[in-house]
Amino acid sequence: MQWLRFSWIPGLLLGLPLVQYLPWLDLAFLHNAQLPFLLLVGALLLSFFYHSSRVGLAALLLMAFYGATRLDWLLGWEQDLPIYLGLIALNLMLFSCSRDRSIWGYLGGVWLMALLGQGMGLFWVQQNFGPLLQQFSLPHLPAWSLAFESFTSPLPLLACMAASMGAFALLILYPGPTAMGLLSCNLLMLYGVWSGMPLVPLMSVAGLLLLTSLLGSSYELAFRDELTGVKSRRAFRYQMLTPGWHYCIAMIDIDHFKKLNDRFGHQLGDQVLRMVATQIARYAPGQLFRYGGEEFVLLIPGRDREAAEKQLEFMREKIASYPMHLRSGKRSSGNKFWRSENRTGQQVKVTVSIGLAQKSRRLRRAEEILKAADQALYKAKRSGRNRMSIHH
Repeated sequence: MQWLRFSWIPGLLLGLPLVQYLPWLDLAFLHNAQLPFLLLVGALLLSFFYHSSRVGLAALLLMAFYGATRLDWLLGWEQDLPIYLGLIALNLMLFSCSRDRSIWGYLGGVWLMALLGQGMGLFWVQQNFGPLLQQFSLPHLPAWSLAFESFTSPLPLLACMAASMGAFALLILYPGPTAMGLLSCNLLMLYGVWSGMPLVPLMSVAGLLLLTSLLGSSYELAFRDELTGVKSRRAFRYQMLTPGWHYCIAMIDIDHFKKLNDRFGHQLGDQVLRMVATQIARYAPGQLFRYGGEEFVLLIPGRDREAAEKQLEFMREKIASYPMHLRSGKRSSGNKFWRSENRTGQQVKVTVSIGLAQKSRRLRRAEEILKAADQALYKAKRSGRNRMSIHH
């Protein structure tokens, strides 16, 4: 359910049908014909900086289409607008299938050639077979399309719906702010076909969604640990500026982690880190951060330290009993990656040690509480590991 972290991006779309009924909100700026260019160019330039080919291609596609309409390169584009939006939605869904890389690479060039080919083909069809596009209207479609009889162009609507469902499936498989931004743009195209939204505000909102997805990507890079998916040490440092009135801090360290890395390789070490982060997030209270290496820190709000102790003990037992088996055997000489054959009957036991400290009259500052939790952690490790120690 990691994709839920980025649900605030399509939240911008939820306000579209509502803001028009707010008399005190002036949205005239959305109808400025230059605004889509500014937003889309901004998204394109930032995509170069973040090496986000998907956002760059989406911005380039929308900018090329909007520029073609402004220069009247597309004949009758106003009446055929739903068809173009359906084609754009399908392209956005295809962008979601790829991975982010430099737009100037080989695959970026392939995408650019494909978009150029589509544009030239569409221009040729417009010039020579303009009435052909009208074959997509309701009377020429089969009987199953009667459910959309209130729409003059049901096929573009179906294309937008199919593209949105495909983009949503890809978001579930590969969650991230970029995937959510492209899904939001697909939903926007669907809304444009459904409601007949004017082109200028439609392109303006699309540019805003792409910029928002890039901002989400920058936040993930700065405050999220890439390996485990939990918040990073930088996020913890900022959180400690306003930790709250009453809270506990728990320091969690994986026992004998260096030995695991040395014996079985860093791939198993990465699996252990992800497993431990998942178990802590599932069973322990509070906000979880990766503090560094094999250490995690929990910020637990509230006064009830005993309840926190019980939950942390439960979490510790869950990690100790987690059945983690080796998925591969010996590493080949000179190669630090594992071979694919299984080694049966070998299980890796992973345990953690925990140090817990609570804000009190003696411990008021966040730095003092963190230091006390760290001291309690070292006490737990000296006492034999796989246990919790509490600073009193």
